[in-house]
Amino acid sequence: MLNTKIKKLVKKLIRYDSVKNQILTLDFSYAADNKVVVVGWCANKESAITTGLAADLGKSSCDIQVMEFPRPDVKKSLALASNDHCFGFLAIVDCPKSQFDKVIFSHSGINFPTKNMRLTNVESVKSLVAHAGPNPENASDFLAQNGIKISKKDKAGPAVINRPKDPDIERIKKELEDLKVNSDDFSTKLVSSTLPAIHKIWKTRQAQKNDVKLLSFGDVNENAKLSIVVPLYGRYDFMQLQISQFSKYPDFDSVELVYVLDDPMLAHEVRITAKGIYETFGMPFKVVFSERNLGFAGANNLGVEYATSENLLLLNSDIMPKHKGWVTEYLKQFENTENCGILGATLVYEDETIQHAGMEFRKDEHFPGIWMNHHPFKGFPVELVNLPDVFESPLTTGACMLMKTSLYRELGGFEPLFVLGDFEDSDLCLKVHNKGLKVAVSSTVVLYHLERLSQDLVDSGDWKFKLTLLNGVYQVSRWEKLIKELAK
Repeated sequence: MLNTKIKKLVKKLIRYDSVKNQILTLDFSYAADNKVVVVGWCANKESAITTGLAADLGKSSCDIQVMEFPRPDVKKSLALASNDHCFGFLAIVDCPKSQFDKVIFSHSGINFPTKNMRLTNVESVKSLVAHAGPNPENASDFLAQNGIKISKKDKAGPAVINRPKDPDIERIKKELEDLKVNSDDFSTKLVSSTLPAIHKIWKTRQAQKNDVKLLSFGDVNENAKLSIVVPLYGRYDFMQLQISQFSKYPDFDSVELVYVLDDPMLAHEVRITAKGIYETFGMPFKVVFSERNLGFAGANNLGVEYATSENLLLLNSDIMPKHKGWVTEYLKQFENTENCGILGATLVYEDETIQHAGMEFRKDEHFPGIWMNHHPFKGFPVELVNLPDVFESPLTTGACMLMKTSLYRELGGFEPLFVLGDFEDSDLCLKVHNKGLKVAVSSTVVLYHLERLSQDLVDSGDWKFKLTLLNGVYQVSRWEKLIKELAK
């Protein structure tokens, strides 16, 4: 049945003329003297980019100075044919900050309105330089030549923090170093030696004392219908983006919003930012400060300890609402879906293509014995996918999960031994299935998921791929029989 739906969608896609193969993303901005400086990247999935970046202010022209630099990470992530299909850019737009949301960028014949983009504003132009290509000196010279001088008083350093090495992560990388993923004994070695060694490291980390502090900003609703738990790591600016949107909707008056800072390095910045956010938007919320980095599973589990309402929504910090009334609709669907343990939502990218509309298990032919979490509708324009308002799915993503708070606690929450956040969402779905409850997804509750190609907040490397495989092996060791039943 699923294959038939996919085939029909593929036929529709062939006729769908407006699918966007051109991409433009702005990551950071800085306002200076009636000019706005931005760092971003663009890509063309179909062909090499032969035209430069342009900008205008609707009916009037807009001067723009651009310095391009390579983005091999974008090429790799989008599986582009060559480096000519993408580039990063540092651009100076001749436009006051107050008019910047009217600017329209363009490349490869496609327009990209700034008003539809979400980017991070930085307080120092020097922060932008750190993200403007492999040679910061070139970026500094480019800015100076165009009248943007970097003062000695400017705060140095990138907008995304360069972190000191985590000793536990370094030990894990060491354990994975000599693991040959294509060897015949790969899975056997994982189960017999690598998995126990890494779990020992992670269990020791989890057992360490953790000093936790809770701060409330405003009077949080004690009779809330829904507790929303949102982990924060690195990109704490998403907290402001979310609350700026949440505060617009009346149904958030019955919501308890709980952020969990799983990043002790940012405690001071988050305290100051949270105070300013409350003063600006007037929406009450809580922030749980963890003394240690617990990872995605641990941060969610900690946040749920402070959830007081009957219903619980686990939400990523880069999830943004698409329409008003979604909380009320989501809760109503959950209440009306019989025997529902978890209700997920449909998540889309900013170009209205699907990131998530349910998941399923799929064998990885390259690594026998491992079942990967597969998104069957990923990449399809959401308007072409005709699904029931609420439909059953084997799995749903941990980026947006609605369930009863009591059930989450009864099941033990997310399994923390899925190191650094792989498969803990499918593991929780398996716990729900094992209890005889349903996992379902709403097709009418649609939210934006801002998966961005900026900088990894841990780091990149093949060790992370090996770790994903290790977590996949761990999931199979826990649930192989049930996985095979759900995959039929």
